[in-house]
Amino acid sequence: MRLFHAIALAVVLAPTSAAAQITTFDGVQALLRGDYEAAARILKPHAEGPSPPDPIAQFFLALLYDSGRGVARDQLHACSLYASAASAASPLAPHALALVRTMTESSPAFAAMCAPVNVIPWGEASSVTFALGAGHWVRIDATSTTIGFDGSEHRTLSSRSGPGIVYLPIQYAPVDVSSPAVMRRHFIQSFVWHRNSPTDQSTWSLGWFLDEVVGGEMFSVTTDWRLITITAARPPAAIDPSRLVEVRVNAAGEAEWHIADPANPRGGVIAVKGGR
Repeated sequence: MRLFHAIALAVVLAPTSAAAQITTFDGVQALLRGDYEAAARILKPHAEGPSPPDPIAQFFLALLYDSGRGVARDQLHACSLYASAASAASPLAPHALALVRTMTESSPAFAAMCAPVNVIPWGEASSVTFALGAGHWVRIDATSTTIGFDGSEHRTLSSRSGPGIVYLPIQYAPVDVSSPAVMRRHFIQSFVWHRNSPTDQSTWSLGWFLDEVVGGEMFSVTTDWRLITITAARPPAAIDPSRLVEVRVNAAGEAEWHIADPANPRGGVIAVKGGR
């Protein structure tokens, strides 16, 4: 990290006049003073936004993902950003290329997935907040989960992103059960289109993640990576996931999940977790 602080200091001291570079400059300054969350927030739109990306912003945002400072650690995201920074004309390109080589040389699978974000855009979940009850809420975004409960906030870093993936809007699914006790249970459903392999650009599968918020914590319930698979240049812009999966109350009054796959229907009772 000492080397990168030296590089960051050189960037800060270098003259600059472009407005976009000033914003990157501010992000690097935030990194130098140890305000990593602010650095990530400032650098991200200039590294991955719709405007032409800034390779300097990409390099330092990659550094944050690589180290887990200010964001959830995500080495694949870091590698993709380093790869983009390495492909552009910038004084940091040689450093970025060396880091890509170091990260990919020991894993062919990782190397295949480490595509520049300029080539395969990085997809991530949109921020959303759900009110679960009086004084109880959850805010979910691409890098963290924050739960408000009993006057306190509980934040954990978590990654909801990946190369070339497409997130559908995250859904809140409350379920009122009578067993093992009368209560409302709070389930969160995430749906994401993803390619089945880095080299296959036309086959997409829809993945499903089911979590439950209990008090100030979120627990994973189940995951299914291939609810359906389609062949298309891009996944459909809209889909009704309720036709594919359901979180419901069974005849015994318990919460259960169900996947409505004609060839392989599956599901299970959702055990109570955490303190109630």
